[in-house]
Amino acid sequence: MKIDEQILPTVVMLGDAAVMLRWECVDEDFPEATIPAIRQLISELRLRGVRDVIPGFESVTVCFNPRQCRAVELAEFLTQQVRVWQTVERTCGREVRISVRFSCEDSPDLMEVASFAGMSVQDCIRVLAGCSFRVRMIGFAPGFPYLSGLPECLRIPRLATPRRSVPAGSFAIAAGQAGIYPQSSPGGWRLLGRTEQILFDPCREPPSLLQAGDVVRIDPCGPLVGGGIAGAVR
Repeated sequence: MKIDEQILPTVVMLGDAAVMLRWECVDEDFPEATIPAIRQLISELRLRGVRDVIPGFESVTVCFNPRQCRAVELAEFLTQQVRVWQTVERTCGREVRISVRFSCEDSPDLMEVASFAGMSVQDCIRVLAGCSFRVRMIGFAPGFPYLSGLPECLRIPRLATPRRSVPAGSFAIAAGQAGIYPQSSPGGWRLLGRTEQILFDPCREPPSLLQAGDVVRIDPCGPLVGGGIAGAVR
């Protein structure tokens, strides 16, 4: 990936212990590819005093100890590094395959979503299995991945009334994004399936299974809504 030399971030000071690099008014594809790479590169620098590097949809926030470095100097240094990195080819993220059950019990909204898209349930599952989802950021809950790459035909609004409890492992979509609920929680996304894979484990290093920049592929498993077996949609 090459970072365009004309697209440099706006620097925003967040108090005296954090600096945000924010890319504004750019095409959606730019931050999707750039943010994970910038986060990785800053982390690899292992700068004195830097405590955490947090990716967002259009930003990277660097948290630091103000006793060990100054915000202005850090911001200037990071901006300069972005200029240097603009000519560097980088690959970022792994491919992670997630097994998802699309069953009657685990997929309460799948038939409605397929109808909205004008396709059969099996074709809807086939489309999802063919997607390369990109983790844009981790947020909302520990380990919850916001995934880009959802086809236009599946860009359905959130539920008008959120559910009080969404089962852990639920694979869901809403408003042009996909996600997986790591823990049981309230939620208004459309539930299409469910995985047994553990997305967040505080005893694991790192605790989150997925990181910004990872590519996620969905592997259908088990009996499907409307009949058939998972292998038939691959």
